[in-house]
Amino acid sequence: MSLDQQVPVAPRDPAGDRVDAFYGRLFGWPVKWRGVHPFLALENGICAVTLPKLSAGPVLSRLVATGCQGPAMHLPTQQGPRVALLAETDGLIPPRDALPRNVEVLAWGTLLPLPVGPRRVDVATEWLSAPDPRQRWLPSLSAVLAGIPDRF
Repeated sequence: MSLDQQVPVAPRDPAGDRVDAFYGRLFGWPVKWRGVHPFLALENGICAVTLPKLSAGPVLSRLVATGCQGPAMHLPTQQGPRVALLAETDGLIPPRDALPRNVEVLAWGTLLPLPVGPRRVDVATEWLSAPDPRQRWLPSLSAVLAGIPDRF
C-alpha cells in the first residue's frame, strides 16, 4: 500500500494534538500518523539529507559556522544510526552517484519518525538540533550539501 492510499489515523491522546499543533500548524510540516506515532512526510518542498551519525559532528559544526543550520535528528536505520538534516528542496535533487558515498537525500513522501516528548523505547528518534519556532525556515538542500566534504 502506498503512502497516498493510507489514511492517517487520528491521535488517541492529548500529546497528539500538541504534536499536530507544533509541527503541523506552527512549522507547516505535513504530519502523518501511523497508529499513535507521528511522522514527518517529506513532501511539499521538504527533504532530508542523511549521513552516518559518527561522521555528522563536523558537518553540523560547518553548517552552524555558515549560518545554514537547521533541524537535525538522530535516526535509527537498517544501515545503523544516521543523522537526518532537514532541508528545503531548491531545485533538482542530485542523483545518488553525484553524492558522497555515505550521503543520501530522502524526499517524495518518505516518512521520518518525529521525536515527541521523553525518549520512548519503541521510537529511538531524537532531535540533535530541534526546530526553532523563531526560525521556521529550513536551509536549502544546496547549502546543506555544500556543508558535506566531497571525500566524506
